Parts: sequence; structure tokens; C-alpha cells
Amino acid sequence: MKLVIHLLLWLCCFAWGVEELAANPAHIPKTIDNVSPHMVTDHSVTPPNNSAEHLIVVMGEDTFPYQYVDKDGEPTGLLVELWKEWGRQTQTELIFVPQHWNDSLIKLQEGKAQVHLGMAKTAERQQRFEFAKPIAEVGTFLYLHQSLQGKKTIHDLVPYQIGIVTGSSHEFELLRLEPKLVFKRYVSREALLKAVSAGEIVVFAGLEGYLKDPASSLEIATNFPISARIQIQTMQFYPAVQLGDRQLLDKINTGFQALSPDFIKQTERRWLGYHRQKNGLVIAMHLGFDPYVNLGVDGLPHGLYVDMWQRWSEKTGIAIDFISGEARNTIDDVRQGRADAHIGYPENDELKTGLTRAWPLYTVKSRLFLYQQQIHSLAELTGKRIGVVPTAPYLAALRQALPEVSLRYYDSIEAMIAGAKAGDISGFVASGAWTAHFLLLNNSWGDFNQYSELEFSTPIYVLTRSDDPGLTERIANGFRSISQQEFSQIEHKWMLNPKDHIFTGEKLAISLTDKERAYLKQLGEVKMGYLTQWSPMEFTDNQGQFAGINSEIAAMIAAQLQIKLTPVAFKDWQTLIKALQQGDISMAGSVAKTPDRQQQLAFSQAYWPSPWGLASKLDQVSVFNISQLAGQRVAVVEGYHLVAQLMALQPSLKLVLVADTKAGLAAVSQGHADMFIDKVLTLAAELHGGQYPALTMSLLSELADQQSHIGVHPQLSALVPLIDKVLATLDSQQQQQIYARWVSASIATDNQQYRQWIRYLFLSVLVLSIVVIAVLLMNRRLNQEIRRRQSAEKQLQYVANHDALTQLPNRALLDDRLRQTLLVHYREQAQFAVLFIDLDGFKQINDHYGHAAGDALLINVANILTKAVRNSDTVARFGGDEWVILLNRVQDLDAVTQVADNILRSLLSPLEIDNTQVMIALSIGIAIYPRDGDSAIELLKKADKQMYLAKAAGGRCYRVSC
Repeated sequence: MKLVIHLLLWLCCFAWGVEELAANPAHIPKTIDNVSPHMVTDHSVTPPNNSAEHLIVVMGEDTFPYQYVDKDGEPTGLLVELWKEWGRQTQTELIFVPQHWNDSLIKLQEGKAQVHLGMAKTAERQQRFEFAKPIAEVGTFLYLHQSLQGKKTIHDLVPYQIGIVTGSSHEFELLRLEPKLVFKRYVSREALLKAVSAGEIVVFAGLEGYLKDPASSLEIATNFPISARIQIQTMQFYPAVQLGDRQLLDKINTGFQALSPDFIKQTERRWLGYHRQKNGLVIAMHLGFDPYVNLGVDGLPHGLYVDMWQRWSEKTGIAIDFISGEARNTIDDVRQGRADAHIGYPENDELKTGLTRAWPLYTVKSRLFLYQQQIHSLAELTGKRIGVVPTAPYLAALRQALPEVSLRYYDSIEAMIAGAKAGDISGFVASGAWTAHFLLLNNSWGDFNQYSELEFSTPIYVLTRSDDPGLTERIANGFRSISQQEFSQIEHKWMLNPKDHIFTGEKLAISLTDKERAYLKQLGEVKMGYLTQWSPMEFTDNQGQFAGINSEIAAMIAAQLQIKLTPVAFKDWQTLIKALQQGDISMAGSVAKTPDRQQQLAFSQAYWPSPWGLASKLDQVSVFNISQLAGQRVAVVEGYHLVAQLMALQPSLKLVLVADTKAGLAAVSQGHADMFIDKVLTLAAELHGGQYPALTMSLLSELADQQSHIGVHPQLSALVPLIDKVLATLDSQQQQQIYARWVSASIATDNQQYRQWIRYLFLSVLVLSIVVIAVLLMNRRLNQEIRRRQSAEKQLQYVANHDALTQLPNRALLDDRLRQTLLVHYREQAQFAVLFIDLDGFKQINDHYGHAAGDALLINVANILTKAVRNSDTVARFGGDEWVILLNRVQDLDAVTQVADNILRSLLSPLEIDNTQVMIALSIGIAIYPRDGDSAIELLKKADKQMYLAKAAGGRCYRVSC
């Protein structure tokens, strides 16, 4: 009886609960089918009472830094922070549900979420959703591989596949700007970046800050520099709801209007800045002004001005944060309070920004650059035209210095370089250091000569607003606390040309703390590895001692740190690096600082310019960039980090690994390699020695900015900061003196060795003369045997790669040519076509007339196909009665169909086989790279499928429509 009573009470409570829930549906959140494991209820926005509403907010899970899921699985980002504050203002409990981007739109449309966090507004989406007012603004960009830095407009990218995330607004906007663009779609940002890292695409679309995510690899940031990107548009993020939900839309707009402008500004600064600090100064910086200020390959600010501000921060203890933009926009950032100060801006009495000059940071020296000519006096420019930027502060002084010269105005340095090359101007005036850096990066350094006698100095000022004199004074006091020596040290790091220096300071002295001295005292012997034959950088001299530039650097370190450095000789670079990594030696000079080596070694600051050069024969065409190495045999010292870099930049070159510099030069002299790459200093010393009169040297422009570092085993990583103190004392004048000493010594040594070698050679001639006669007789018989074997090998190779009946390339040779064609057309971003051909009715002819007639028919068809294409194209017998044609560098589908039409027309007449008239038909399928596929298998499958569709349509055609 008691059990029955309890059961009845339970049923009554259950019924009451269901009725209560039905009466109060606001307390039941709408649900999402197959809810993501990332769904998070943000209780932080729930008010203390229990009357809060629930709101399901769907969002993208990988749109960094606006809406994404962090490594802990938490929804976060700029828009998420804004929505959390909205929830507090409106007393609404938010449930964030991250989804793949396309899925997030579907969930909202299906009613499985009430609002979307934020998306771009497009015409198609306006038919599906209602949009609130925008809550954030962002620039969208096309990120270009560094090999495409010459591409400046979206139209230039028509030949390339553009990587995008499926469902993003980028595709709609890009097609509006350029309808001919081709896209490659990926399900998520993670999948897109994985494809970018694998080299599948060289252009992709993304938002501002897309590559600042810590999850993005340094390799991608390096290969896709921010300076090379092209802006698509400025996009706004709009919250979106289902059609007709005006009540929720009004609530969203009202809530966001109530957000504090200061809160919005601080949130944007935290997420879109480069450092997420809660206090300190925000510094506005402009981009693209190397070596003064720009973003590095890691996406972080770098340059002379940046280092000066970093030193200011160290002196004052005030944290700094950088925001970047175009030059004119960064001034507005200071005016409107988005930034506290400008990093450094050129200003004079004629060109005023209206801001306060807080500190004279630097002086930029501008000079005249002449295109492919040199002058001895300014009088030689009379009547000529010179380019200049109209906003240049030195414009009046330039007119006064060149009264007989016409000035032509350009809006950028790129335009002035193009004008000089086109013959519109004889040269231009611009910042010396900036222009030198720009010309080197764009392979134009050798085309321009700097005329140093004409020089203009432009003061660079830190600028602040006039309404904060206290801030102005704090900035000035901070810079006053930095010594001339410290400024000079920073300047030596960034300004390679001594003529550009403005800080002269006395020689820097090494000061060590008691702790540092104690560490050095207990250090004991430090072994330093070096190469025995790598002059003038390092080598073993006639007395068996460590010599060369690095020996003098080592002596400086040993003397100033008072440690015992013991040199250890190695014959090859690979063995030396291995010994350093294993700890058999503690340090080595001239080690390149690569990402792979940084995981195994510690590195000093750069201490010596170390560009790569190329040695080749005098009768060869001069090579100045890596693209000219395509298909060449290039010798490189085994173990150099350059090997992987060369293969990545130019996959078609053929590497010849050698033991050392002498072996590499010998390989070129003897014809075993077309070129040899090594350090410029080493090549110059060897070639000046006279042993290789038939060789010459050129500079590889892409590798001109390389620097040498001292590599240190991690066990002695505490020694690196002390080594850096010594290297900081090495100025350009000392470098030139050291260079002059060791280069002249190296050349003299080489000449002496060369004369001794000549004497030995003369004494050996008599003996060799007798041997030569005997060798000639034996060599004649040996050559005959070699020729017979070579002829047999060629015949075997031909048989292995060609069809025995038609003598056309067979399937094996076709596969090889397809691979080569893909590489060439990918590098040149050109199109090629694959035609898959099948003979219709061949089996019946073979059965009726016999195999001999069938073979004769195949030979006839092979001749017809060969005549229908160019010599540069390939006709291959795929097997049986199937054929494949490769058409190189085709313009469009119409050009390919014209070739197919010609082939079909050539078979309209009967073929005569053994005095018998035979009719034969073809079915042709067409695939075009990269539209129909970017691999050999994809293209063959596509062409094969098209061929069967043509066959099903009745043959004698190659499109389904026929």
C-alpha cells in the first residue's frame, strides 16, 4: 500500500514539472543537433539572480583572432570578448557553440542556434538571415608566396589557384573583383594552412592577423611575408539571426550600443596588437620601411626604430605595444587616441602633422640613385629628369641643388624604379639604406649606382599629442637615459653602410658582473672547431695554426672574456657540424642560424656579412638569381644548410655534393658541374689566387642578406650573451681591416702555392710524356669498347621507354614526362592539356583483317597523331588502342579543342591498309591543368572519364554536349 502511495506522489510531481516547463519555455535553451564537444556555457556573464535568459550563439571555430577555439578547447577571440560583455550588459547567459565555418551558417539557418557571433554580409546571406549592426571591422587579404612578390593586383593572380575556406565570404568578393579567378576550397582554416605548408597552393585568402596565430608555423610566416599581401576589402562583422526575428535583433543592437567605447578599444588593442599587455604605451608604426621599421618573417615588429624603443622600454620599465598600418593611417592612430606615440616620422617646417615632437629619434640620409650610369659631377645631369616623392621633406633643397634638372613625381619607390628602367627618368632620390634594402630584395641592386656626393638629411621625430605634455616629457627622459654607445650598438646592427651612421660614440668596452666573471673562471678549456681549407674565413696556415677571419674573432673573444679557446681542425663541414651538435666541440664560427639548428644549438648575434656567391665558367651566361638555376648541375658543399633551401626554391636543379670549396671549383672546371655555390668571401679568395682563370663569380641576390653567427653547444648557452658583448664592439672599420688582412694573405698564399705547383708540373712533364704514348695506344682500344657499350646502353634505354610497334613513348616515359610537365607548368603558373584517345572499332578490324593489318593501322594512327601536334608536345601509346597526348603551354580550352578537331578531321577519310580501305573513329577526352586537377593521376582520370562520355555520345567528339 505504501508503495502505491509513493508511486502516485511521484507521478503527480512529474506531471507538475512538465506543466511548469511548458508554461515557462524561456528557461529551456534551444538545442543543436550533434552538439560540438566545444560547446561552452559562459557562466561568467550570468547575473546573480535566476531570471537570466539563455542564448545559443553559434560561431566559427578557427577564424583567428576573431572567433576560434584555443588549445584548451575554449571559445575565444575578439568577437567572443565583445559578446561576453554584451551578455553582462543584457543579463543574458550565453552558450557558445563552435563549428566549422560552413556548418555554423547551416546551424543558424536550420534554427538550431539563435544567433551567429559575427559574419560578413553578402547578397546571398541577406536572403537567409537578418543582420544586426556591425560590431567589428577587419581587413581581408590575399597572402602571396615570396616568389610572387612582383604580383601587385588581384588580376595578376588569374593563373593561380587561390586557397579559401569553404563557405567564407572571400570567394564572393574576389569573384566580384575578378570573375576569372580559380579557387581551391578547404573545409577549415587548419586544412588550408596544412595545404599551404605542403606547397599545394601559393596564394590564399585570410583576415588581418591570419598568420599571427601561434599555431601557424614559422615556415608559413617566412614564405608568405605580410609585405607581399594584396588587400581584398575592409570587411565588417555583423551578428546574424534567423529571418523575421526582429525582437532579438533589436536586443542585440541595444546591447552593443551600451558597450563602453573604452572597453571596445582596449579589447581591439589586446587582440589585434602584437603584445597582449594590460598597461604601458601603444606605439603606432608604419610598414615597409626596412631597415628602419617593418614586420619580420615571424610577424613581429623589427628594425632600427623598434630596437631603439625596446631599449627605451628596458630603461624606463614601461611596457610597449606596437600597432601597425599605412603611414598616413598611423598618424591618425595617434591623433585619435588609438596609439600614444608614433614610432618615428619625418617632419619639418614645411610638412607638419600637427603633433608634438617628443624626441629627435634619428636622421635618415637620402641620396641620388642613377640607373645603369655613373657621373663625376652634378653638371652631367643638366637637362635630365630625376624622380622624387612629392612629400619628401628635402624637396626644396633638391630643387636648389639641381636647378637645371626636371623633377618627376612618383608615389612610391616601386614606381620610381619602374620609371628609371623604362627610361622616363635617369634616376631618383630616396633614403640610402631603405633603397639599398629594397633593390637587393627585388634583384635590381646591380642596375643602380649611388652618387654619394648629393646627400639630404631628414630628421625623424617621435610624435605625441599636444594634450599630454607629461607623456611627452616621460618619452624624452627615457631616450635621454640611453647612451650614445648604446645607440651606436643598435645602429651597427641595422645600418650596413658606414656613411648612413649618425652615432659615432667611443669604442664599446666590455663590462662583466661578478657572477659572469665567476662563470668564465670555472669554464676551463673551450674547444672551437674550424675548417682546414676555407680561406679567408678559416684555414690552417703553413705553420699548422688556426688562421683566417674567424681566428681573429676567436682571439677577440678569448682576450676580452679571458678564456682559453682551443682550435680543433676539421676537413669537411658536415663532420664539424656533427661534432658541434654532439658536444665534441663547444663552438664554431660562420654557422647559419636556421630553424632546425636552433633546436640543437645556441647562437650568437650576427657578426659578419655572409652572402652566397656562384662560380661558373666565363663562357656561361651570368647568373644572379635562383630561378636561373633551373635544370643546372649545381655543386654545393655537403652539410651546408643551403642544400635544403635550394631544393625548396628550385626543385628542378641537380645537386652535386662536394667535400669542400676546392672540390667544388674543380668540379666546375672539369665539367662535372655547371656551377658551384659557396660564400662570396671564400670564392673571391680562391678565384683571385689564379688557379681557376676560366671561372668567374656572381652574387645570388636572393641570398645576399645572409649573416654569420657563432654556433654554441647548449651546454655552454650561458656563454652566448658574453660572446654577444664582445661582438657588439666589432664595428665596420674593424671588419674592413680584418677583411683586408686575411684576404690579401690568402691570395698571397695561393699564388705561392700556385708557383710551386707549376715547378712540380714542369718536372713531371718528362715522365708523363713517356707514359702518355703508352696510354694513348691503350686508350684507343678502351674508347672503342666504351663506345660499343654506350651504344648498347642507349639502345636498351630506348627500348625500355618506347613502344616497339609505333616507336612512340610508352607508358613509363609518359609518366616521367607528365611529372616534368607538372613541375615546369607549376613553376611558370601556365596551363597544359592531357588528351586521352581511344580507337572505336579497332577490335573488329583486328578480328576481320588480321593482326598484321591491325598493327599497320596503329602505325598509321601514330603518324597522324604526331603530325597533328607540335614538336614540343608528346604523343604516347598508353596501351592497346589507347593513346595520350600532352599539349604544353595551352592558352585555353578553345586552343585544345582546335587540336582535337584537327585530329578528328584527319580521320574522316578511309585509311589504306594492305590495299584495303578502312574507316576508323576516335573518342577523345580532355583535361586541363590546373582547372581539372593538379596531379598526373587526377588529370589522367579526368581525361579518361571525358573520353568514355564522348564514346557514349557516339564517338568522334570530345565533349558531352556533342
